[in-house]
Amino acid sequence: MKADTKNKLAAEIEATNFFNELPEEIRGYTLTKIFDERGDKFIYFTYADENAHRAVIVYFHNETAEYKVRLKIGLTEFCLTNFFTRNFDKFINTLKAKLDAVIKILTERIDTENDLFVGEKHLGGWTYAKTLPKNLEGFELFITPDNPVKITNGSYIILNYSNFENQSDFTIFYNIFTDSYSGESRIKLVPRVSYLFDAKNLDELQIKLKQNLAAELQSIRNF
Repeated sequence: MKADTKNKLAAEIEATNFFNELPEEIRGYTLTKIFDERGDKFIYFTYADENAHRAVIVYFHNETAEYKVRLKIGLTEFCLTNFFTRNFDKFINTLKAKLDAVIKILTERIDTENDLFVGEKHLGGWTYAKTLPKNLEGFELFITPDNPVKITNGSYIILNYSNFENQSDFTIFYNIFTDSYSGESRIKLVPRVSYLFDAKNLDELQIKLKQNLAAELQSIRNF
């Protein structure tokens, strides 16, 4: 990050009391002030629940010259696009208005009665999902189909097995635009697509999970 950019960020921080007024905890999430460069990002602060493996990350993105907010759920991270701006004052005002609501997203279960995707696909009543082991091949069941996570670009995480110590996981996504399911692994945070789990419906996905899930987790563990 260039010196003039760092100087600009420092001046903006100095000019506002916002960061001094942040509460130490919101909805059980603990504040950590960072104010430091991490890769192509300058991180202002995070609110995290380490036991739940969930966090909010507030930062300046050097590559796009934008202020941004990311959510971290397990090993998955995604931006909230309604925060994107190059105007610092606008960013701070949006944070003041919406920070509590953002953290609330991480604390609440999805509305399985009214969420259109969950209701149409009957995820809450998927019998096979209730048979999934809590631990398998050294991975813990972190996200279940009866409580999926809505992320970006029309996608939901409906299933996730994670090994947080090794920073590796396996995820099943559903995308509303393609109306299909797909699988992806992370091995020490490096993504790897698996086509073994591509499916158009839950019946097809169930067959592929029965056939391939344990072996997929073994391959991630042994990589």
